[in-house]
Amino acid sequence: MPVNFKLRLFTIIITISAGLRAAVIYTDTLKVFPFDPVVVTGSRTAIDRHELPVAITVIPEVVVKARSETPLLDLVAENVPGLFVTKRTNLGYGVSSGSGGQITMRGIGGFPNTQVLVLIDGRPDIMGLFGHPLGDVYFGGNVKKIEVLRGPASLLYGSNAMGGAINIITNHKSDPGYHLRAPLRIGSFNSQQLNLHQSFEHETWGISANIGAVNSDGYRTDGRDDYGSQNGTAEAHWQISQDLRADVNAYFTNLEVYDPGRTDNPFTNHRYNIKRRGGDLTLNHTRTKLTSDLKLHYNFGHHDINDPNKYLSDDNTAGLILAETYQATENARVMLGFDLRQYGGRAWLDSSWKEHDVSEQSVIAQYNQKFFSWLNLDGGLRYTRHSIAGTEWIPAIGAALHFPRDWHFKLQYARGYRNPTINELYLFTPSTTDLKPEISTNLEFIIEKEVFGWLSTGLSVYQTKAENLIEKGFVSGRPLYQNQGETLFKGVEWEGQMVVTKNFSSSWTMSVNSASRKVGGMPGQKFDLSLRYNPLDRLRLTLQSQWINNLYSVENPYGYGAPVYKRLQGYWLLNWRSSIEINRNIDLTAEIENLTDTEYETMYHYPLPGRTFWLGITIKY
Repeated sequence: MPVNFKLRLFTIIITISAGLRAAVIYTDTLKVFPFDPVVVTGSRTAIDRHELPVAITVIPEVVVKARSETPLLDLVAENVPGLFVTKRTNLGYGVSSGSGGQITMRGIGGFPNTQVLVLIDGRPDIMGLFGHPLGDVYFGGNVKKIEVLRGPASLLYGSNAMGGAINIITNHKSDPGYHLRAPLRIGSFNSQQLNLHQSFEHETWGISANIGAVNSDGYRTDGRDDYGSQNGTAEAHWQISQDLRADVNAYFTNLEVYDPGRTDNPFTNHRYNIKRRGGDLTLNHTRTKLTSDLKLHYNFGHHDINDPNKYLSDDNTAGLILAETYQATENARVMLGFDLRQYGGRAWLDSSWKEHDVSEQSVIAQYNQKFFSWLNLDGGLRYTRHSIAGTEWIPAIGAALHFPRDWHFKLQYARGYRNPTINELYLFTPSTTDLKPEISTNLEFIIEKEVFGWLSTGLSVYQTKAENLIEKGFVSGRPLYQNQGETLFKGVEWEGQMVVTKNFSSSWTMSVNSASRKVGGMPGQKFDLSLRYNPLDRLRLTLQSQWINNLYSVENPYGYGAPVYKRLQGYWLLNWRSSIEINRNIDLTAEIENLTDTEYETMYHYPLPGRTFWLGITIKY
């Protein structure tokens, strides 16, 4: 579709919408930033977050909906203390060497991302050969909220959650009847984003589907960085009986992205063509005291990497998760579960296909007991067996104490782990099967406070030791992966949300982190502040700022030797967003990113764009 035609269509729709005044929807401004105390990420069943001795950040539905067209990892990075995501261009993260989208949680993340787990409704979303998520897969079209567990989450979620877990929770119920939502955005660098979301809800069943496309010419003039993707999701749910419910989810992503390279060595022909598919089936059976959850999940993909390595691969990940939660008494709950996973695929290397599979099996037990009205004890143990790396015991134990005036004090000890990937075991030159799991050990103290429904805040102090880290070394002059790294991380995190008036709210996060050695992608200091103002019921204004300092980056992401780190210049960003509800059928949006036109980068010699603009219209039915 030519750009001029899109602009004309955009203008015509705005003109028509100005004359439509029927039945304006008024939003309850008290919900400008609602506090949602109920989480599922820390226990696999709904529970008050204050009862769990873990650090959890919840990004509520109202915030996700306001940014539903934004890549979800960007949204997470703006709202979670201690979490950082690298970027290399205006849209998309990419894959392989030189890619953005590196997630670090309190400095733990790995390159690629193998130490922070991304989940969709509790299902691990992992590329089968390299063991990492793909940031370009995640958009907010059908997302209800996001729960981020900061610190080891391996007790419940297994391998790859040694640094934490990001659980993307989707909508499984819509308003009755048929509904449509169709956002269109156009922006700087000839960027376009089209999306169509439809849902139908009956009394006992419902379906929804979302399909979208994102394109951009990119902004680098020295290297090629254009981006294009098509993505879609489908969901169906059925309340089979009063006790039994079934949910089915599926998704696809087609991605074509170019790596522009560093400014001192730009590329014009590094093309990455990625196709991802996946889904899951969940059955939930609830009785008076027993809740059973069974989840079958599968994802697969084809990667065509056109860089000097000319890499091709087909990968898959399959799994079964069974959790039985028994409410023994009103104050005691026990969960027993099984987590079975199979990773596999093939890669074209050295003029031949190399095909490998690995598996892991885990048994999980978790117990939560409330004593009186002021003490919760929570603990558990995971036994896991990997077909190559062997067995591990992963414990977690903690206490949450509740005092008058809504003061909550928490203390937790937890371990996490990450099994070696097929890539590290078998594929590229440093690979070896003589690898043990990486291990993290975390000790944390948390204070949480709520004030009469208008203020919610929490402070966390932690110390995490990461050992057996898999890094590149040399044996007899030959490059080889080895369990040789050990790093001690310490930090303080502060987050909060405050409703100042019924139409003005703010939220903030702050973190100060340090490591015993240099780590890429971990800011020493990070501060985020969002101000949300509804001067009218139909008008919403948001000002979001981020300050980053003491950030290090790998000097050469394409190198095979030990990484060399470069300290990047600190920066302060300011983003402005607004939306107005014309009537029940049409919303208009305008955004300015990097309002102050700051020069900055999160990866060495990958400068990010200055001031950029977005205009959007959303048609609803």
